[in-house]
Amino acid sequence: MQQAALEEYSSLARIAAIDVDGTLYSEHTAQLAFLRLLRSTGLLGWADLARLAVIFLSHRFALLDSAEARRRGMAVLDGLPTSQAELLADQLVAALLPRVAREARAEIAELQRGGCRVLLVSAGLSMVVGRLAAALDADGYLATELAVVAGRCRAAFVGPVVEGPHKWSALRSYADRRFGAGGWQLAYAYGNSTNDLPLLAQAERAVAVNAQRKLTHAALRRGWRRVSWQ
Repeated sequence: MQQAALEEYSSLARIAAIDVDGTLYSEHTAQLAFLRLLRSTGLLGWADLARLAVIFLSHRFALLDSAEARRRGMAVLDGLPTSQAELLADQLVAALLPRVAREARAEIAELQRGGCRVLLVSAGLSMVVGRLAAALDADGYLATELAVVAGRCRAAFVGPVVEGPHKWSALRSYADRRFGAGGWQLAYAYGNSTNDLPLLAQAERAVAVNAQRKLTHAALRRGWRRVSWQ
């Protein structure tokens, strides 16, 4: 009976889910790189920059929830041809890759050697996160889908922003489709903030990376591993 249980356990697909912003690289790195890119390409004027600053501060002081702040911020892409958006995504990922912590790259490789399927799970846009996942040789990704109509981007999302509890629900839905309900386990999860708590709490082994204060307290209470990736 014990042997049968061990064989069933070993046959499960083992997933490692890794957050992106604040985990693979420092918090706000992607946002700042994106703003610089928009400015350099002439897609972001001073009025746009001021509006984005108001959105950022409104979110910082809890006047806007994260999903709404993201939606309003995406107004800078509204009407942009998808071909141009994809070129921006290529340029953004090229700027982000040198900022990925070397420890993160090593961890991804080690997890894969141990038989895990590594997924990047992020509230970021799929056209960016997907390219980042491919460049890091991850096995897949789950991210927020930007709406596209008639070949142009819209300031709206297809489905929920993949943050908070939606990280876990998106992963569970993906894994059930890919491996069948009961055919997988979340072996590891990595995150840096309380936004990642719903996902971390479901993992067999949770890892707090460069953890913000509230996540540090949660990790200490729950006995989670804490690491610093530079």
